[in-house]
Amino acid sequence: MPHLLIRGIGPERIRAVAGPLTEELAAVCECPADYFMLECLHTTAVSPDGELVSSYPFIEVAWFDRGLEAQDRFARAIDRHVRQALGLPELEIAFRVYRERDYYANGESFGEAEAEEAEASRPPSEEELESLRRANRKLAEELGKARKALSSSASGGAMSTRLRDALRE
Repeated sequence: MPHLLIRGIGPERIRAVAGPLTEELAAVCECPADYFMLECLHTTAVSPDGELVSSYPFIEVAWFDRGLEAQDRFARAIDRHVRQALGLPELEIAFRVYRERDYYANGESFGEAEAEEAEASRPPSEEELESLRRANRKLAEELGKARKALSSSASGGAMSTRLRDALRE
């Protein structure tokens, strides 16, 4: 991650710029260059009148959001290393942003801990607060009853007298 899905530019041309391109992109993203995947998609474009035409040079970047400043630097680096270096007249770049919580590797979400932290730091709703208040009142009542029973049995109340009578028999 990030993934660059490349259409309309042959893999042999991308290979020529792959090293310097990924090195600069890694610096922008502050991650190792081997985190990147450059995929040259073999596509067939069809014009509105049914003719087969060359695919338009287009790079789609799929990544986790790194902010607009990093995105702008990323796009300029791609343009410089691909369009300008390869002499392409035009190149379009689009970004698809993944949320860490919705991205999985080997069945594990990249954002599970982050999502749990966000959930834990989220203030409770009014409904949750009322539920907690009811539970608190119930616990307070039960604690009061337990204290009363404990104090009654410790001072030799009716319960201990009955117990003594039962033990005598």
